[in-house]
Amino acid sequence: MKNNIKTLANGLRIAVDEIKTVETVCIAVFVDTGSRNEIKANNGISHFLEHMAFKGTKTRNAQQIAQDFDDIGGRINAYTSREKTVYYVKVLKKDAKFATEFLADILQNSTFEKEELEKEREVILQEIAMTNDTPDDIIFDYFQETAFPKQAVGRSILGPISNIKKFQRDDLQNYIDQQYNNGNIAVVASGNIVESEFIKYVENSFTNLAKNKIKKPESGQYQGGVFKKQKKLEQTNLVLGFEGVSYLDKDYYKCQILSSILGGGMSSRLFQEVRENRGLAYSIYAFNYANSDSGAFAIYSATSPNKVNELIEVTLGELEKITKKITDVELKRAKAQLSAGILMAAESINNRSQKLGGDVLSYGRIKSYKEIEDEILTTEKADLLKLANRIFSSKTTFSAIGDIKNVKAPAAI
Repeated sequence: MKNNIKTLANGLRIAVDEIKTVETVCIAVFVDTGSRNEIKANNGISHFLEHMAFKGTKTRNAQQIAQDFDDIGGRINAYTSREKTVYYVKVLKKDAKFATEFLADILQNSTFEKEELEKEREVILQEIAMTNDTPDDIIFDYFQETAFPKQAVGRSILGPISNIKKFQRDDLQNYIDQQYNNGNIAVVASGNIVESEFIKYVENSFTNLAKNKIKKPESGQYQGGVFKKQKKLEQTNLVLGFEGVSYLDKDYYKCQILSSILGGGMSSRLFQEVRENRGLAYSIYAFNYANSDSGAFAIYSATSPNKVNELIEVTLGELEKITKKITDVELKRAKAQLSAGILMAAESINNRSQKLGGDVLSYGRIKSYKEIEDEILTTEKADLLKLANRIFSSKTTFSAIGDIKNVKAPAAI
């Protein structure tokens, strides 16, 4: 992967990862905007806009968009996060020019026809209903809002139903005009494509984006707290968290190692103690949710209502232990797991294109796989112990949904 970002005269950034041993190419447009760029009144509009991108342009209706990609055997999709909106395609190498022009078309020329808007509104409302009916999904929205209360970064990506019901064409177009411009977009490609040719495709296609200055989102301030919701479920779903690290923090990869040791696989401490030794839960895992300026380190699990407090107590016990001792075997195993995962992901052009676009927006440069691996392999036990004490001494965030009548929210360890 080249450590090379080209910036066009209009400010649009391009990065290419040439791989001649494959027959396909993944092309992606990364927009540096997501739900944390919204205000309360338009929360959910980034995700709504992403849905509408495939519903018709000045030259194609929704059916033609679907048919165009089926005709060439291509794949197209998109997603919205709190900080980014991404549109991406995978096609045969001969169709790279068409795919680039297509992505430019949906970003610059979407029409947001009323009929299509109303249909997609219903789709999104169904998506929200599905999420609300899925406790091991909605619990993370409750957790995020509790960890970052009354902040854009703490709000749901899908947005509230009241907002979804009111969005109109002008709202979507105004948001594009405000947030979609050359300065906060990266167009990347990974696979069998020539860099010079791809740059020409982009230069010729992306010609109608705004040039206004993007307003920086409010900073994320982790605060913590408790959220409990009574709901008739067989299990009580829990997320216990602390202040984590951002993906720009020098300890970001150390945090990945720590979460792996604690709850990253079948050999992790939490899996062994909670599931294997005590049979308290089917699933338990740890993760660090990272933003550009903040983060939250959390543990998720679910268990029967009469086992919840025991599960919490055992989890807190494991957190206390990891602040005091980490073994050489655990460190070696966690490093191997993370290194292997990174190298395995590098064999997929889909994953490589996602990394490429993420690096451009997040770091302003391309991180090599060797650089990441070196950061992992040079981590020492002392680094992890220091980090564990830093994280687990912060204020707790606790969210629970299910039978929570007798649930005791944990204090700091």
